[in-house]
Amino acid sequence: MTDTADIVVIGGGIIGCSVVYHLATLLPRDTRIVLLDRGPIAGGTSGSCMGHLMVTPDTPQDYAFSATSVRLWQQLHEQVGGFEHNPTGALYLADAAEDLELMPILKRQFEANGDRCDVLDGKQLQDLEPGLAADLPGALYYPGDGVVLPMFACGALLRGARAASPNVVIRPGTGVTGFDIQGGRVAGVRTAAGVIQTRRCVNAAGVWSPELGTMAGLPRLPIYPRAGNLAITAHHTTPVRTQLLEISYLRFAHGAATVDPTKTDEDPGGHAVNLQPQSNGSCLIGSTRQFRGMDRTLNPELLHRSLLRAQRYAPGLAAAPIVRTWVGLRPYSLDKHPLIGPWPHLDGMWIAAGHEGLGISLAPITGLLLAQQMAGVATAVDHTPYLPGRIL
Repeated sequence: MTDTADIVVIGGGIIGCSVVYHLATLLPRDTRIVLLDRGPIAGGTSGSCMGHLMVTPDTPQDYAFSATSVRLWQQLHEQVGGFEHNPTGALYLADAAEDLELMPILKRQFEANGDRCDVLDGKQLQDLEPGLAADLPGALYYPGDGVVLPMFACGALLRGARAASPNVVIRPGTGVTGFDIQGGRVAGVRTAAGVIQTRRCVNAAGVWSPELGTMAGLPRLPIYPRAGNLAITAHHTTPVRTQLLEISYLRFAHGAATVDPTKTDEDPGGHAVNLQPQSNGSCLIGSTRQFRGMDRTLNPELLHRSLLRAQRYAPGLAAAPIVRTWVGLRPYSLDKHPLIGPWPHLDGMWIAAGHEGLGISLAPITGLLLAQQMAGVATAVDHTPYLPGRIL
C-alpha cells in the first residue's frame, strides 16, 4: 500500500503529539499530517514518567525556554482541556547546611528573570506542609511549577490537532522500517503496512531516535536511554499537597552525567527525591537515574534507597502502601540540550528529541518551535541553541 503525506511525525509520545498539535494549528488545514508509532500512543517514556512541569532558571535562555512551555501548558488546559493540570508549585527542600547555601543562588536566578519565589525557614515550611519532617531547616517555594498526567495530555493534544485540522491521521502500531531517500532529501517513510510518500518527516522517537536516524543514514544521534525507577502509593495516602524536590536534585538531575552513558555496566545509579501529589490522593515517588541501555528491569536496591530518602522528608510515606513500581527511560542528550530543528545534510528530515527528564515540561515549546521553523515564521523563543546541526 502506498500513501502520501505532507509531513510524517514518528513517535506518539508527548513530544510527537505536541509537534502534531502545533503543526495542525499553524499550517493550512489541508496539510496532511500522519503520526506513526510502533506501539500505542504514550506507550513508551510518556506513559512511564513523572508529569513535572518545571521552570529552570539556570540561564536566561533556559528560563525563557522552560517558563514559556509551562505557560503554554496552562493555555492548552484552558483551550483544549481533557487532561489534568495541577498548578501545585514546587518546594525545594533543604536537609543540610550545604543545601541551605543553594537557596539564595536559586532565588537570585528566578529574580534575575523577573520571577518570584520565597525562602522559607523551618517553621514556615511546617505551616505550609505539616506532613514534612519537623527538623527540616527550610525550603525555597516557587509557585510556577505544576503537574500534568502525560498519558491524558497526549490524547488531549491529538484531539486538539484533529479539531484544528481534518487531515491529521493517527496510526499507532505502525513501526517504521526505513526511509526512501532521493537526491539528498526524504522521499518516503517505509512501514510494515507500506510506503508513505512524503518530503518532510519528524523524528520524535525519544530513546529510539538514534535507531531511527541510522535508518535514514544519519550519524548516531548523541541520545542515550537513562533509566528511572518509580513508585506510587495507594489513593488518598499522600502526606503532602505541594510538589517536592530536595534542592540537591538540581545538581543531580540538571548537571552533566559523570559516567559514560555508553558503558551501561559501569553506572551504579543515583537518586534525589521528587514527590508529586496526584489528584486521586496518591503520591508519585522518584527519582533515580542510571545508564543501562534499554533495560527496563526494576533496580530494587536503588528504588529502596529512593523510598527511604522520600520517607526522610515525608515520614508519613512509611505507612503508605506502594501499589505499583516501574521503570521508564529518559532520552538523555550528551550536551544536556534537546535537538529541535532540521537535520542539515538531509533535506526534509527534522528532529525533536533528547529532552531527558524535562520532556513533559518542554513538550509544548518543542512542538511550537518545530512547527514555527517548518512554517518559516519567527519562533517564540530563540531556537538556535537546540538546532541539531550543533552536534556535527
